[in-house]
Amino acid sequence: MGSKMLAAYIHILALLPLTGQIMRAEPRRDVWLYASICLAALGTMVLLGVTGEEVQSRGFAAALHWSELTVIMIFGGLVICKGPHQVWRLAGYIGGYLLIFAILAAIFRLIGDNDPETVNGPALYSGWLWAHIGSSLITYALVTLAAIAAMAYVVQEYALKKRKPTRWSRRLPPLRDSEYMLVGFLKWSAWVLIIGIISGFALRYVEGRSLWEIDHKMLLTLLGFATICILIFIHERSTLRGRMAVRFVLGAWLLLTLAFPGVRLVTGYIVG
Repeated sequence: MGSKMLAAYIHILALLPLTGQIMRAEPRRDVWLYASICLAALGTMVLLGVTGEEVQSRGFAAALHWSELTVIMIFGGLVICKGPHQVWRLAGYIGGYLLIFAILAAIFRLIGDNDPETVNGPALYSGWLWAHIGSSLITYALVTLAAIAAMAYVVQEYALKKRKPTRWSRRLPPLRDSEYMLVGFLKWSAWVLIIGIISGFALRYVEGRSLWEIDHKMLLTLLGFATICILIFIHERSTLRGRMAVRFVLGAWLLLTLAFPGVRLVTGYIVG
């Protein structure tokens, strides 16, 4: 318990430099940004190593920590590869989001350090399991980035309407770039989520469960997928703009949050 909580505190401290990017007068893609991303990734990996939280674990803290690591790795890759339209300007907000996850995980570890259920049996040796886990983590990370880009869109839109740019809006990507990112991330997530849904049904077959049994996780995932597809369809056909697109993005993020860490929270601490 002591070493795990110490690792949790170190993990929180490791996320502070990335979160502190939000305070820079002019965000830059420089060595300080790269160093803060590397430190955040290293802190998360050290925590996972100390706590022994496996990626196939069904625990709430494990879901948060592996989600954090996936977001950091995808965001870091986009920054290094000069990804879409000034995505690096979102660094501080992504750090703040990850910091909230880290604090939540630490709080629930203090509440009860129970041993979560993990996947075992034939499914553990099936490639479908790893395809399902990987696609789930990547989908949730992409939808998270889309939600943060949607937040940036709202801030920039408000500043333009008031014709008074604030120090916060100046640090964010421009309005058009934010819209491009939120829709682009959702399109990527839709393709990855298709793999997640297919592998989820295949995994049910491997485990000997009914393919047509719809539990809370599957229902929320399918609703999230439908929300993403509706947004993409409307955007392509009618150039959906503004707050309506933001609502769709946040709706998809909420549904997938309930389906992934939300279900883990309920089963681990409420009805577990």
